[in-house]
Amino acid sequence: MKNTFVKSGPRWLERYIPFVARSPEKQVEWLAQTLPREVFTYAEITPYVRLLLENDDEEVKQRLAAALASMGPELREQLVVAADIYDTPKLLALLPECTVRQVMAALRKEPPPYEHHPRLVRDRLFYAVYTRAQTLFLSAVERLRQERLAPEGFEEAYSRFQELLEDEKLLSDLYPRARKGDIDIRDLEALSSL
Repeated sequence: MKNTFVKSGPRWLERYIPFVARSPEKQVEWLAQTLPREVFTYAEITPYVRLLLENDDEEVKQRLAAALASMGPELREQLVVAADIYDTPKLLALLPECTVRQVMAALRKEPPPYEHHPRLVRDRLFYAVYTRAQTLFLSAVERLRQERLAPEGFEEAYSRFQELLEDEKLLSDLYPRARKGDIDIRDLEALSSL
């Protein structure tokens, strides 16, 4: 007797678990189809973005970057909005090119209320955005100010970030052989607290 409760094959997975059962390219395609339809809120899309970015394999990252490059800039901006503050640096690193709107969306992110070190999380986000799109960073900050879209505490976080950049410059002058990646944001925070 055939068991009617057990479904076989990828069709069942794609129907009931559409995102998990797919390749990275298909996941990006699913997001590209889902975002414009506005079936889900950005908060409901956030776990899918996290699943998309969880694999650290270089080959998968290259495939993801290629798939994200096929999306339009508006859809990529929606992905940045949907990503949480922890995943945004990973997402920005995979995008082929950033726009001011994408950088603005990234800079507007706030740490969740349960975060024990919200300043550190925001510093890391600012640093990741700055290193990814340095030329767009200042334009995005100015537009956030002009359009009054900056979140609460943004000015304090931004001035603190500028101090961290000055500390990084000081450290790189003191240790010229140190590469940029050798200086961690935690080191900069420790230096600024002195």
